[in-house]
Amino acid sequence: MKKSILLLAVMAAVLCLSSCKKEENGKVLFKATIENPAQQSKTSIASNGMMTWRSGDRIVVFYGTSATSMTGQSLLSTTSTGRTAEFTLALGNEPTGGHYYAVYPASIAGMIYHNTINLPASQEYHAAESGKVQFEAPMYAYSNDDQLVFKNLCGVVRITLTSPKTINRIAISANEPLCGQFTVSWNGGEPSLATTSTEGTEVEFTCGIGVDCTEGTDFYLYLPVNEVGYTGMEFAFYATDGTYSTKTLKDDQRYVVGRNTLNPLVFSNLVFRPVGAIDGLFSVSATQQVYFSQGNLQYQTSTTTWRFAEHQYDYVGADNENISSTYSGWIDLFGFGTGSNPTLSTTTANPDYSTFVDWGTNAIDNGGNQSSLWRTLDVDEWSYLFYTRTDASLKYGTGNVGGLGGLIILPDSWTTPDGCSFTPGFTTYGTDADWSRNSYNSAQWDRMEAAGAVFLPAAGSRDQYGYYHNGRGCYWSSTHYGGGTAGCVTFASYRFWPFDYWDGSEGHSVRLVRNN
Repeated sequence: MKKSILLLAVMAAVLCLSSCKKEENGKVLFKATIENPAQQSKTSIASNGMMTWRSGDRIVVFYGTSATSMTGQSLLSTTSTGRTAEFTLALGNEPTGGHYYAVYPASIAGMIYHNTINLPASQEYHAAESGKVQFEAPMYAYSNDDQLVFKNLCGVVRITLTSPKTINRIAISANEPLCGQFTVSWNGGEPSLATTSTEGTEVEFTCGIGVDCTEGTDFYLYLPVNEVGYTGMEFAFYATDGTYSTKTLKDDQRYVVGRNTLNPLVFSNLVFRPVGAIDGLFSVSATQQVYFSQGNLQYQTSTTTWRFAEHQYDYVGADNENISSTYSGWIDLFGFGTGSNPTLSTTTANPDYSTFVDWGTNAIDNGGNQSSLWRTLDVDEWSYLFYTRTDASLKYGTGNVGGLGGLIILPDSWTTPDGCSFTPGFTTYGTDADWSRNSYNSAQWDRMEAAGAVFLPAAGSRDQYGYYHNGRGCYWSSTHYGGGTAGCVTFASYRFWPFDYWDGSEGHSVRLVRNN
């Protein structure tokens, strides 16, 4: 049964502040009453429409003798709960004057200008307590007397997600600003937001240790009102197991967020894939498919950080010669099995590489950031990929992306994108520097990658004499042959050696996979 979540009173409610008076201790006392939700249009989230203040809710009140010039501001805090709550002065001066502007929650107030707010780039999920959940939907009020009427500045988005996953983060992006600094216009009681910034187009909704969505869960968040509609909007759901799923608005669609309305979105049957993976599945045995990582593995000694290269065609090159226990740059050529000691490659004694620790046992920063999510293919799996899976011979060949040569591997299910082509195989021997069999510019490769294609750049190697690039790419397997040698996939533009082997002290590339 779907989890029912009630919002706080402050969401889309109209508040009436009576004239202020002093308590015996001299503090200013405001009494805020929530208008009956039934008098609002689509403002009730819960079935019974109950909304209440929580103890500790705070507002900022700007005050002055002119509607355009404020002389001070005060921070007020609730001292009671319910549909009607009292607010007392918590910080600042006692509000005076015939004009008031007020902002809820206090955390978004500009504190210098009464018509400026800052919408945060991160919002938080709060589990329901006694049938209620904290929800700080931004509101604004103006009055030239003792009655303040709060109005919504944002629209409430209710995301209903049903999935066997535990979600710990939701990321939302659009072409238009979703957060950052905004200027508020009262507009005779129809407040609106305006921003001149092109930044702030991403909002993150964090869920702590995670929320189980097996039976369906509602997530409430707010976005600036946009009655024209957001374009290019994307929702990304991140799970605690290091996978994620995305839903993207079509190019000809807009997502309208209205004021005083509940804007529902329902997601189910989402397909999750590993964070940091290319969206294509590759058979490496009769019973196992894998995802390839988004790029070659990289390591930074000074911060002990592992990551995947941002793009499949990225590689470090000659800077690998700087490998040491104190080097602050990145390396991406490793001695065999150095998952526990990536800088061991400074030694040239093959017996130092007689054991294998998979690089995937480490938490990879942009690959889910959990240990043991990823792994290295063994020789038999590489062989199955190239020789045994359905139409294997038609699904690999050399090529170049933006002029960089490498090996292209197509997923099990493949449809060549519009504007692209692919010819399997290799060029004729003797044309070692010719990677032109399949050539793609950046836009074409974006389409190939979106369809699931993998590119292994010919990134060269490193030995005791330093870095060298002989027109080849060498990628470690997890297979150890003994005597300090191990299996490797090696390729040039004219052929490849899937059963190659090298001394463990050689520095080669690593491309990790994750089981489907």
